[in-house]
Amino acid sequence: MTDIRIINTKNRIRMGMINALKEKPLNEVTTKDIIEAAEVSRKTFYTYYNDQNDLLFEIENAMISDLVEGMKKDREAVSQLDDTADQVEIAKLADQAFVETVKACAKHREVTRILLSANGDINFLSKIKKAVYKELLARAPKLVAANDPSVQNLKKQLPVRIPLDYLFEIYVGLMVNIIQHWLTSEDPISQRQVRGIMGAAQILSPLQLLAFADLPEDLNDIEDYQF
Repeated sequence: MTDIRIINTKNRIRMGMINALKEKPLNEVTTKDIIEAAEVSRKTFYTYYNDQNDLLFEIENAMISDLVEGMKKDREAVSQLDDTADQVEIAKLADQAFVETVKACAKHREVTRILLSANGDINFLSKIKKAVYKELLARAPKLVAANDPSVQNLKKQLPVRIPLDYLFEIYVGLMVNIIQHWLTSEDPISQRQVRGIMGAAQILSPLQLLAFADLPEDLNDIEDYQF
């Protein structure tokens, strides 16, 4: 059994790094900064970590692991879809298919906000995208909706083939951007609302999503909207 004192000490060191990142960019953060922010001794820091990169890897790896585990649990809901499932069924399933995923993201909200900020790790977002992409490939057979007549009709009218690297940017980028915006928003919506948005985004084009948006009556007001 892991000593609770060790867990508490390592958590202090982790938060020491996060607090240090609130003050300066990652490439300027030193071991000394982390030690001072965590209020631990130099000896204590090096008992658990080789350097700040070792610490950063542990922080990010823990978050990615939770995300992957959440997506894996949610995949069970997706596996219940049969081959006749249409796009609407897939969208409605979002309330089950993203539950643990969104929970995992919410669990690390504060740390994620910092790591995705200008002071954070520019590689962290890529790690998240790769994890989501692997999950997409695992779910793909159930999400294709190949038997949906509307999809088949579109394929006939729009004979476009999408290479996997473009699929990565389109689908994964969209889903990750939704989560990223939710996590970094000053006034975040509920977990259920964000799941609904992710479900709709799976089956609708950006233009179709406009029909579900709370657009101002006077579209000129959108110029004053604070993004």
